[in-house]
Amino acid sequence: MSMRQIFGSLACGAVLLTGVAACSDEPAEKPQASSSSSSDKANGGTDTGAAAADLLNLGVEQGQAGKFDEAKGTFEKVLAAETNNKFAWFNLGFIAQSRNQADEAVTNYDKALETDANYKPALYNKAIALEGKDPKASMDIYRKVVSIDDKSSTAYLRLGILLSQAGDEAEARDAFNTAVRLDKGLASAVPAKYRASTSPSPADR
Repeated sequence: MSMRQIFGSLACGAVLLTGVAACSDEPAEKPQASSSSSSDKANGGTDTGAAAADLLNLGVEQGQAGKFDEAKGTFEKVLAAETNNKFAWFNLGFIAQSRNQADEAVTNYDKALETDANYKPALYNKAIALEGKDPKASMDIYRKVVSIDDKSSTAYLRLGILLSQAGDEAEARDAFNTAVRLDKGLASAVPAKYRASTSPSPADR
């Protein structure tokens, strides 16, 4: 069984390692290929890509075990070998976010996004981190997430909540309707004033 490259994801749930998956996919991509190749090894070079992948898997194991300090150090070693490894940056962002270090989390997610501007887990978690500080920016990011994946039910839900708080009730209602259509289990998370229009019909139950 292959090891996932991210040990925890706000992107597919709401909280930390035990979050319930509620988005349309689970991030399980492979680490970025390094600049080294098999010919490097044949010429006596080191396979930095394989070394970084091994470190990434170690960091995942440490993170899943709750050893965040050790995991952080391991992911930093990955970045020493591969500066643009989006999975390492994402995991560092996740660790910071789980410690309520929102600014550091956003910085790390931005590093991941420099490598892959459409990397949905980093976009989603960055949006969560910005909800309280910059709700407009957060809404813009959620809109980008659903433009990348129109089945991201939790992104629609959180976008709806921010729209509601901003007083845009019509667009909020549309977002909530879409969230519940994609995942009926989210109906209970919709604010009460919007539930009548978002509750699944008897035929859908």
